[in-house]
Amino acid sequence: MIRLDEINQAQARIAPYLTPTPLEAAAGLGKDVWLKLENINKTHSFKIRGALNALLSLGEKARERGVIAASSGNHAGALAYAAQLSGVSAQIFMPKTTPQKKIANVRHCGAEAILFGDNYDEAESEALRRAGNPRVWISPYNDRAVIAGTGTIGLEILDQLPEVARVIIPVSGGGLMAGVATALKLRKPEIDIIGVNARSAPALYNIFYSRHLPQVWDTLADALSGEIEVGSITLPICLRHMDDIALVDEAGIAAAMRAMLAAGWVVEGGGAVGVAALLGNVSRAANGATVVVLSGGNVDLSVLRRVLSPHLKWRGG
Repeated sequence: MIRLDEINQAQARIAPYLTPTPLEAAAGLGKDVWLKLENINKTHSFKIRGALNALLSLGEKARERGVIAASSGNHAGALAYAAQLSGVSAQIFMPKTTPQKKIANVRHCGAEAILFGDNYDEAESEALRRAGNPRVWISPYNDRAVIAGTGTIGLEILDQLPEVARVIIPVSGGGLMAGVATALKLRKPEIDIIGVNARSAPALYNIFYSRHLPQVWDTLADALSGEIEVGSITLPICLRHMDDIALVDEAGIAAAMRAMLAAGWVVEGGGAVGVAALLGNVSRAANGATVVVLSGGNVDLSVLRRVLSPHLKWRGG
């Protein structure tokens, strides 16, 4: 399990580089619902927290070796930015289907973006094969320092809204959930933690409910794609702290993205699944305030055009 002191240390470590992201009331989503705006964080994603904490935690020899990672976008951009800040060389494997905006963000920060494979799992497999020769592997989720960095979101939520009763969190590999849920549950055990999987990548939903739903690669929630790495430390943490998990489909994700645009925020598909859950199959009523984590805002214009044209059917269904 991740310890609370690890998250507190991460908060102190990254504080000189990042400011807390705000909470904004979301009147259209029900009474006392708030949005945690990670989409306006540095690199427009929560991922910068974990990436920066991981790189700042490296010893001198590891820093000299450089780092290697795989990502469908947000971890890549965050790690590239963190590497630039900390003076560490970074090499990042990205699926060929990664949105051009995310590839450009990596290269703009001076990191090496290598396009490999047709999906995240293929890119990750190749990056893992090359890891250690000599670069240090930095997982987007299966890493204590990365998880502790994401846990700072939970600390901020409790500082900003002490009366919070429920937090809704996007889930894929579980790094965000593991960090935030740990911080929340260790500080306020009675809080209700709800995870949300995209129907396209239902790995944790399948485990939680003993289901066997298949993965689909063509999705608006590209940042949530991929299976959970075998032996990942995120899985037992999520299963210990998460109270429930919901599943949302492509139509629901598109509707959530449109709702966020109407509220003035660009939110990518994977970042909007919590909103999709409230618009769909998760009750808007709670025993107190609800916070929905908007985990990212990196989305290509081509995807936005499709989302804003409901009559154009998204291929993912």
